[in-house]
Amino acid sequence: MKLKKLLLIGVVLLPMLACDEPDTSYLTETNLVIDIPITAHLSTFNENANPAIENYDFNGIGIFCLGYSNELKGCPGDIMQIIPGTGSTLSFEWLKSSETIKKLQLNISYKTQGESLYAKIKTVDLLQAGSSLHNTNKSVSLDDILAPLISRLNENPRYYISIQVNGTANFNINKNAEVSIPMLIETEYHAPRFTL
Repeated sequence: MKLKKLLLIGVVLLPMLACDEPDTSYLTETNLVIDIPITAHLSTFNENANPAIENYDFNGIGIFCLGYSNELKGCPGDIMQIIPGTGSTLSFEWLKSSETIKKLQLNISYKTQGESLYAKIKTVDLLQAGSSLHNTNKSVSLDDILAPLISRLNENPRYYISIQVNGTANFNINKNAEVSIPMLIETEYHAPRFTL
């Protein structure tokens, strides 16, 4: 009888002692890049105005879904957390010496795949009064602005995110702006692993 009890205890304890808790958490460093095609139109036409001081209103929109993007191809398992890196920018790398962006606004929105309308996350003016973007200053830092976006992506990485830019420039824009967001993606892989 004692032998049966010892054998039963051994059978119960053996799997508990043989299982190691696997390290299933993985970190993947990536840089999410979103191209935003921009179009512009002459804001006002005045026959008496100096043509060298023309103003163009521009806008553009880029839509992405992190859950279905190439940035997650190297990430095993389910996304547990998205940690923003430093160095997020909105850049206009193609600006020439005579080209100036005078006003710049960023609008970030999100929606699920089944919804038709986007809900606003944040709208912010990126250029303070008197500042502008030109050939020596071609980008704006977004590090302080993206916290609500990262929060939404942590809530659901399969949200569709809309990043819209609009503003005023002294030239007709028909190129792409680029949003670059460095991030660290923590994923968890669920697979049983036994060691003997």
